[in-house]
Amino acid sequence: MRSLLELMEVHASLHESFAVHRDLVVLRDFPRALEALDRFEQDLRVHMDQEEKVILPLYEERIGHVRGGDPQFFYLEHRNILRNLDRARESLRRLIRESKSGAREAHVFLEEESLLYQLLEHHDLREKNVLYPRLSDALSPSEREDVLARLGRPQGIA
Repeated sequence: MRSLLELMEVHASLHESFAVHRDLVVLRDFPRALEALDRFEQDLRVHMDQEEKVILPLYEERIGHVRGGDPQFFYLEHRNILRNLDRARESLRRLIRESKSGAREAHVFLEEESLLYQLLEHHDLREKNVLYPRLSDALSPSEREDVLARLGRPQGIA
């Protein structure tokens, strides 16, 4: 019996993409780090869009309000993640403009970006432990197959 947890595979690709971005920050290759962050965001937005158009409305209908897994938490977390991505992008742009950005600035950036990292990790766990398993259990096998077929793997995700 298939589970909607299969849709979590996209998270591994997203985590790898974000790690590449952070590796480039450590190497102080700020322009490429910005490009990697932009690619990460594009893939993340595709994933969030699918969740907000298919998964979350279905979750709201079938599961409703659950302690620690209220549907509105997921929408709110998406907004917070995107807001923090915007901040990271602006900070990277500032580092690119400043010709003397070096190791210390890279460390400061990573410290500032740690909130984004924590938000991503927390959101990932909430989806893995609440959203996908609860919704998967609430759907019939044919409904699960339909959702899996509709969503599959987002474009751009390996």
